[in-house]
Amino acid sequence: MAISKKGIRVLQVFKALEAHPIIGVSNKDIADGLGISPVHVSRDLDDLMAEGLVQKLDNGHYAYSIKTLQIAERFRRQQESLRNRVHEIGSRVENGSV
Repeated sequence: MAISKKGIRVLQVFKALEAHPIIGVSNKDIADGLGISPVHVSRDLDDLMAEGLVQKLDNGHYAYSIKTLQIAERFRRQQESLRNRVHEIGSRVENGSV
């Protein structure tokens, strides 16, 4: 399987936003933190914004978009639902219920 250097870098930029998900992170801070060119960070952020995963804030920083937060919330809800279902089945097994 071929590894895409750009793909890895885009994901690293995306993950770097978790440092400050509310106030965002500057292009420079991302570039410095990852040790890559601010030009590459800008291009990667543009790609992420084009896909609706990142937004540019009024302060000029970048943060996760509502779409990204909605994905995370759907994951959390599914996980909670599955946990509840497993608990329900476990209780039924313990009680000998059908």
